[in-house]
Amino acid sequence: MPIPDVANEATTLPVDLLNAVQEAIKQRLVTRIWEKDTTVWSNDEQVCKTIADRLGWLTVPDWSLGRLSKIIDFADEVRKDGITSIVILGMGGSSLCVEVLRDTFEAKKGYPNLLVLDSTHPDQVLAVERACDLKKTLFIVASKSGTTLEPQCYYEYFWNKLEQYGSDRRLNFAAITDPGTPLEKMAIDLQFRGVFANPPDIGGRYSALSYFGMVPAALIGIDIEEVLSRASSEAGLSKAEDERNASLILGLFMGRAAKDGRDKLTIVTPPELHSFGYWAEQLIAESTGKLGRGILPVEGESERARNEQRERRIYTYFTIGEGALSDDERRDPIRLELHLADQLGIGAQFFRWEFATAIAGSILGIDPFDEPNVAESKAKTNEVLAGYNGQHLKFPNVSGSIDNVDVIGQPLAQNLSQTLNQFLSKSVRPEGYIAIMAYIERNERSIAALAELRDKLSLKYHVPVTVGFGPRFLHSTGQLHKGGQPTGTFIQLTDTPKEDIPIPGKPYTFGSLIHAQAIGDFETLRKHDRPVIGFSLGNDPLAAIAALA
Repeated sequence: MPIPDVANEATTLPVDLLNAVQEAIKQRLVTRIWEKDTTVWSNDEQVCKTIADRLGWLTVPDWSLGRLSKIIDFADEVRKDGITSIVILGMGGSSLCVEVLRDTFEAKKGYPNLLVLDSTHPDQVLAVERACDLKKTLFIVASKSGTTLEPQCYYEYFWNKLEQYGSDRRLNFAAITDPGTPLEKMAIDLQFRGVFANPPDIGGRYSALSYFGMVPAALIGIDIEEVLSRASSEAGLSKAEDERNASLILGLFMGRAAKDGRDKLTIVTPPELHSFGYWAEQLIAESTGKLGRGILPVEGESERARNEQRERRIYTYFTIGEGALSDDERRDPIRLELHLADQLGIGAQFFRWEFATAIAGSILGIDPFDEPNVAESKAKTNEVLAGYNGQHLKFPNVSGSIDNVDVIGQPLAQNLSQTLNQFLSKSVRPEGYIAIMAYIERNERSIAALAELRDKLSLKYHVPVTVGFGPRFLHSTGQLHKGGQPTGTFIQLTDTPKEDIPIPGKPYTFGSLIHAQAIGDFETLRKHDRPVIGFSLGNDPLAAIAALA
């Protein structure tokens, strides 16, 4: 079923969805959201007060258009000064939207290369460092709170690295954060090349169309004026209380399906838009996965795997340009089709999915703008780090029993596959899902290896399987894992970094940090009675993943 991308496109909705749209119109749901009526989501006074401070994304396309000159002038200055690489130092929404923008558009000739660092794995940090000429690199520290641990550590590392060159390293740094944060104060005091204060009433995962997404996009030559203009047009269309409001339709489609037990949202994209699923995944999972409810976004599956557990799925298919769905895809009655004329329509899709997620939150009766279990995992990580003695971290106790599945931190065993199958056969629920949580370097080889493992597990256990790289997924699907419906089964993978590196100003290394994050995640899942097993893959994680498969 297609939904309209332009005002004059006709569409026919199924009766049940049409009835839901008509009921939402009677309730003035769209108008109430635009009026910032927080009772759309909650009647709790304190919750409403918090929500009121998170609705700035509704008007951010026009806010950013009003600052177009500032953004473009900054990008021109950076390029004229000979900067050849841009590195985003961020986590969650502040980095995933940038990854989508980079991958969706071809690199513009004469503009810097763009890299995203959102992993604390030492091999990942070193890979970014070795991919750049540090003297010609602009590092953008991106953090809404200005206190997020990972960007702080990245900053300390690269700030210290640049000191050895003797040049004015201040010109190699910029910051995007909220007004008044410690990061803003530091960036101003140290006279960073650029300091961008974002609207404080926008949460990280709703910030794609703000400075967080648009400054990096402009730096690599993307036409952000057109991206923002289309987002602004989408925002205008989303105000309509009628049956053609695409954002309303998508939100009701997701929310009502989840409430009725179809809680697996399958996102299918063409190659040109493959990264969009990463961003949509964190937006939907982190926004809806709480109070034992939620929508599990499933992106990047093989065509075969998408057919598993169809009775609990809904499907969204993207097409672009002259692209169209196959006959098999069109046979699925529980689907929506979203069409983009070209890549510049990504701005409209950012807004549409944000608005739709807010709608879905109202249907599920949750606050889509908080992330309580993300904070819980962070606290557990800090607790683990507090016990670090300079050499060792305290791993969970090992019982050797599959009942307790406390095998994290143990050497690679010969019977990995057998151990995994024992665990999954006992733990996987017919209505559930499997989540692979890989605290290893993210590159083309590891992505491919995990995709193969994922496919085999899905076809064997007949449930959706998701893949997340740690620690970045902790700021997205990690919320759903702990706070959502208790139907997940979790596989945690860690490895031994090829080379560990210290973090200036910290008593621990990057290797210790990522292991602490893995331990914190593992322990938090157990606290919530989620079945979880962990494998230490040694210094050859790809071979170990193949053994698991």
